[in-house]
Formats: sequence, structure tokens, C-alpha cells
Amino acid sequence: MDVNERAPGHQRFSPFHRSADDDAGRRAWHHAFADVFRDCASVLDVGCGTGVFLDLLRERGAGRILGIDRDPEMVDDARARGHAALVLDARTGFGSLNERFAGVHLSHVIETCDGEEGIALLRACAALLEPDGVLVVRSLNPRNEAIRDGMLWLEPWVKRPWPLETLHVVLSDLGLRIVGAGNEPEGWQHTYIVGRAPSHAALGTARTAVAFQGEFFAYNSMATVNRNLALALQAHPDVAPAIVADEPSPEPSVVADPRFAPLRARQVRGVPPSDVVIRQSNGSADFRRADGARHMVQILPWEYGRLPRAWVEALRDGAVDEVWTPSPFCRQMFLDEGVPPERVAVVPNGIDPERFSPDQTIVPYPLATAKRFKFLYVGGVLPRKGVDVLLAAYRQAFTRDDDVTLVLKLLGTRSFYQLDDGGAAFRTFAHDSCAPELVVIEDEISDADVVRLYRSCDALAFAYRGEGFGLPMLEALACGLPVIATAGGAADAFLDDDVAYRVPARRAALRGAMRGEPLAGEGWWLEPDVDALAATLRYVAEHPDEARAKARLGAERARRDWTWERAAGIAADRLRGLARRL
Repeated sequence: MDVNERAPGHQRFSPFHRSADDDAGRRAWHHAFADVFRDCASVLDVGCGTGVFLDLLRERGAGRILGIDRDPEMVDDARARGHAALVLDARTGFGSLNERFAGVHLSHVIETCDGEEGIALLRACAALLEPDGVLVVRSLNPRNEAIRDGMLWLEPWVKRPWPLETLHVVLSDLGLRIVGAGNEPEGWQHTYIVGRAPSHAALGTARTAVAFQGEFFAYNSMATVNRNLALALQAHPDVAPAIVADEPSPEPSVVADPRFAPLRARQVRGVPPSDVVIRQSNGSADFRRADGARHMVQILPWEYGRLPRAWVEALRDGAVDEVWTPSPFCRQMFLDEGVPPERVAVVPNGIDPERFSPDQTIVPYPLATAKRFKFLYVGGVLPRKGVDVLLAAYRQAFTRDDDVTLVLKLLGTRSFYQLDDGGAAFRTFAHDSCAPELVVIEDEISDADVVRLYRSCDALAFAYRGEGFGLPMLEALACGLPVIATAGGAADAFLDDDVAYRVPARRAALRGAMRGEPLAGEGWWLEPDVDALAATLRYVAEHPDEARAKARLGAERARRDWTWERAAGIAADRLRGLARRL
């Protein structure tokens, strides 16, 4: 779910630890999941075990609501609240149900199933979905320390864990598109995953020129790219796309942003028959052709040197007509695998120069530090992002006595980029009196606050091992922030020695699967030089005027040459070319 990469930006859910008798607590636990089914014509709730969730569905305008639980007391509770409910064990199948639903909510049932039982249950739930219907699966989080150490796995009703990766594969194999996934942020951090059934256009539906499918109104890097590219395409009326938003529960602040009103006005439910469908999925490629699409475009960034084997096979079989990728660095990977050059286009990412500017008046972002010089990192905590390299170099360069701090704005730690140790390593670093100061921000923040954060710091440090583009580096540069980054990767497209401080790196081989995808050959990424990075951090902190002058040149270049308008112009030309190929 940059699977990106203000990632994958899925909704934050409330803690599980609530009194069983506390309706307010139950409502807080369930409310975000109920939002997924807002205004659904029909919803099936399987195993939730509380009439409170059915109340929430009714309040959100759901039509036909049916609750199923194997516990008669829970069914009686639902009926007492005026809901239709049946005593039924979902693991034995849904043979008595002769209808399909716009939404299915499967809550804490899958962990009572072994492998074959669980797959059969998920298959049955998928079969109950109407076209474009949504399935939400909630389960115990096997990575949570309390659960992993036996607190719940010792219960006789629990048969096996179902981690996100397993659920992702099974639901994808069942034909669903994964449109949300992650963990609740507190308590036992239960796992959730959201899949959407294929849509089927109604008879007589008018054909559109272009449809754009993906996340648009969420906080993650894919949604950021999708909405800004789609918005800039509105200036090209002949190819301005219909918007097929995948996210099951949009972020309210993004939906309310007046900038994106034109996208909301063009939003449709399900992919309509189209001359061209553009698709950018959050988390993994989806090469299935949309019904009624004459041509398919897949937006695919990649970071690991060699492409996934499944991608190569799909592209060789003509699964899509064109690949759009955000940098020449990425494009070369496709060419190296034999994809014809005319089928791979660089459609870059960009920035809005009115928002990302060194000259706009802002209110500084509140940071818990009194240090003078503030380094910033914005991104997920993945090995390829190189946060471990940055921390090692930062510790080598400075001590707690130095007048510097490092601000880590972490993205997606409650979804696909969750921290394996729950953040223990960062807490240890921050509490070490010999280490330089560290400030960690995990909360989701708005687009406007991202700009404030850039402008409130003194340099961006991004020691990445692998990037498809590196949008935070471009955004920071456009804000006039000095950028320290790895040399030799995707960001070289907009960073050179005139506008940035580039750190030498060597290629390091990668073996095995990357992001769960076996590669077509031996992959690689860049390993930044820790000593050189430490020296650069120290130099920039000691020469802030020089660094700002270099960044000022970079801001001018970024705001002139790397806009969403430029990206949309490239995309519009590609779309016109495809539309002529009837």
C-alpha cells in the first residue's frame, strides 16, 4: 500500500482495548471501518459480534444490512437494535444466502480458520460481492508483541495467523484489487485489508476518452501523484480523465480541499468503457484489463535494478499497451528487460510552484527542539530508504552537544511501512545522551503542513538505496531547502552538483524477492558511503549560507522545469497517441 509513498496513507483506526459493555468504546473502535460502507446499498457483517457496528452502518446510510454471527447472544443483541441478523457459522459457508452485497465486513473470523478453511471463506466472501463491491477483512496482528508472545495464540479458538502479505496474495488471486491495508495504530494493532471486486459497466454506458483508476483522496505518495497529475490533465479537455477512486474511505481533509473539486466533479463509480484506462495501484501492479478498455496504461515506478519476473511476463504478453514510469532511471530497467522503447514513457512527477516555494509566507511547523540547525527526512522506514544509513552518519558526525537536530517525518508506519520493532530503535537513539538529538513525527499531516515542515527545517537528508523518483527531494528543493542525497539513482534527473550535495554510492547486489516479488534476475541498489555522508552533513551544518545559495538555484530550476503542468503535457500527448490507435 510507495505499496508507496506517503504510504501506503490508509485511514487511522482507534484502539481495541475497550470495555465489552462500553458502546462508546465500541463505536470508536468500529467507526472508520463503518465509513468504508457509507451509502452502500447493502452490507453483510460477518462475525463482528456487536449490534453497535450495524448501528454505525445504518447511521452512514447503508441500505439493506444483515448481521451474521455464530453466537446467538450477539445475534439477539443485533435484533434488539432493530437489525436483521442470523445465527450462522461463516466457516461452514453461506449456502443459505441467496443475494449479493455491495459490501462485506469479515471481522476476526479468518484466524479461526486453517489454510484451506480460510481460503474457502475468503472465496465465499468474494463471491457474495456485487460488481465494484468492497470486502473488509480484519484479523489479529501476528507482528504485535503481545499477540506474538502468546497472549491470544494460546486461545483454543485461534488456529493460525493471517499476516497482511498472505491476505494480500489470497484476495488478489481471487480477483480483488487491494485498495487499503494496514494496522490499527494502538492497542493490539489489528490487521485490516480492503479489496474491491471488478466493476462491470451497465448496458448503454457512454464511452469516455480516458479513465484514471487508483487512489486520489488519501495520504500516500501514489495518491499524491494521481491527484496532481489528474488535476493538471484537466487543462487538456480532450483527455481530461474520469476519476475512478479506489480508496474505500477517503481522507476528509483531502476531499474537502477546494483544489480537488474538479476531480470530485469527474468521479465515477467503477471503470467506464474507455478509449484509455490509466491505472496506478498503491502497493502492487495490477495488469488485469478493465472491461471495455481499448487501451491500458500502467504507471510503474520500481527501485531494485531488475524488474519482477511477473511484470516481465505480463508485459511480454501484452497486458498493457504502455508503461509510464517517473524517471529515466526506472525506464532503463524496462528497456533492459526487453520492453520495446516505444511502449515505455517517462512521465515525471512534479510540484505545484505556488505551494512549494521559498518565498511564500508561512507559520513555522511546531517542532519539539531548541536546536539551531534542523536536518529533515520525509519518507517511510524501509531498507531502501536508507534511514539506517542516515542515522549512522548523523551519529558519526555529531554529538548531543552540537546545535543540530534530525527531524524524521515517518510515513506509513501504521500500514505497509510499519516498524518491525514498534519504534524501539528510534526511542533508544533519542534517549541516548551521547547521541545527537532526534525528533520523530509519525502523525499524518496535511499537504499544507508538509510545506510548513520543509520550510521550518534547514536541510533535507535522503540517503536512499533505491527510489523510483524521490518526490520529497523535489518538493524540498522547490521550497529552497538544501538537499543531501545519494548520487547515481533516480533523483539524478533533477539533482546535480550545482543544486544539491550528492553522496557517492556503490552498487550492492540483491538476492531473493523484493516487496514479495521474485525478480527476473539479480537485483541491485545503491549503498551510500556513510563516511562521506557524515562529512557532508557536518559541512552543510557549518556552511548554511553556501547551502542556501545552492538550494536557491535548485528551487528556481524545480519550480520552472518540474511542474505537474509539464508532466500532464507529456501524458496528454501519450494519451492522444493511444486514442488514435483504435
